[in-house]
Order: sequence, then structure tokens, then C-alpha cells
Amino acid sequence: MASAEVLREDGEGAVIPGGCFLNFLFVVPERWGTGIGGDILDAVLTEAKRRHYSRIHLWTHEDNERSHRLYRSREFAPTGRTADGEAEWAREIDG
Repeated sequence: MASAEVLREDGEGAVIPGGCFLNFLFVVPERWGTGIGGDILDAVLTEAKRRHYSRIHLWTHEDNERSHRLYRSREFAPTGRTADGEAEWAREIDG
């Protein structure tokens, strides 16, 4: 499952035009490695594009290599922002 919403300044402030925030993406551990995470992420990206978002951001644990592989495979990259052991990742959404 996944949840996405509008991107806001510092997570709670004003809406950032064109920005989408992937709040979470979750696959039960028994299904890891089966491609479900990629399918869910592809669906989120498709819906974000349909809603005319131009960029999508997310935060993930800095040491979560499994999620890093997934996000890199979909052209996400770290932004350089970190907080409390998590790192922000983002990518453009092709219009």
C-alpha cells in the first residue's frame, strides 16, 4: 500500500505548487522481492502525473538499502537533506 499527498513546506506549511509527497509505501515482508513495491510505486507515479504534479518527494531511513534500490530504479535521487536518521529523495515527473 502507499499514501501520497500534496507536498508542503516542512511537511506542515504552505502547499508547494506541483509537489507531491509520498508519505509511505509498504509491502509485507513475506512479499519483498516479488516486484510489488515497484508496481505500487509505478501506480503512484502514474497517478501523480495524471494529477499534474511535476515533482515527487519522500523520506526513507538512511540505512534502508532495499528502499534505496527501489527508488533508484525509478529515477529518484537523494536531495542531500537529512533528519533523524532519514534522508529525503525526489524526482521529476515527466509531463
